[in-house]
Amino acid sequence: MPDETVLILANGAWGETARLIEALDRADHVVATDGAWAKAAAAGIRVDRVVGDLDSLTPTERAALLASQTEAEIHDPEKDFTDLELAVDGALTRGARQLIVFGAFGGRIDHTLANVLMLEKALDSGASVELLAGDETAWLVRGNFSLPDGRPGDRVSLIPLTRGAIVRTEGLRYRLDDEPLVRASARGISNTIDEPPAKIAVRSGTLLVVHGPAEEAP
Repeated sequence: MPDETVLILANGAWGETARLIEALDRADHVVATDGAWAKAAAAGIRVDRVVGDLDSLTPTERAALLASQTEAEIHDPEKDFTDLELAVDGALTRGARQLIVFGAFGGRIDHTLANVLMLEKALDSGASVELLAGDETAWLVRGNFSLPDGRPGDRVSLIPLTRGAIVRTEGLRYRLDDEPLVRASARGISNTIDEPPAKIAVRSGTLLVVHGPAEEAP
């Protein structure tokens, strides 16, 4: 039976783990890159499979992983793909229909950008993609999308990952009516929700939709 929803733990910034615990309740399978496994183990989080070259683990952590019941998919350090990409590819090969990625941001800008763009391959395979970072959530979107949560005043940014995107919105303060957003412009940044649920229709292109809570008044 395919893994319908796979939670992938990456080795970026984790911060508070409250949202991770909520994501665990939605996941059918939990995969970690090697450094993320150490963070999960320290937090008492069970992982089904670890993917990577294990270079982010101390000798003690590596020994603990290999002695555990967790499946370890070990790769040569001289490889062409990041551990996260290998974890994503493995989840898609096993039939994942939804990927929830936690810890993909922070630290290195090259990894952050590559992680977001690389996840387009999940859309190409028909899977949905959700990224959790701090108190923000991001989705890669093509076609019709309705924000699952959101209150009036919450921030929503629409960022084209393709050169451009044609977008229609409902429920946002600054409405788009089948209008273009281009990658070389910041026009889609910092819109706000007026009337939930916010709805976004991407007529062409690929959009990164970022949702964050309303900023508190000073």
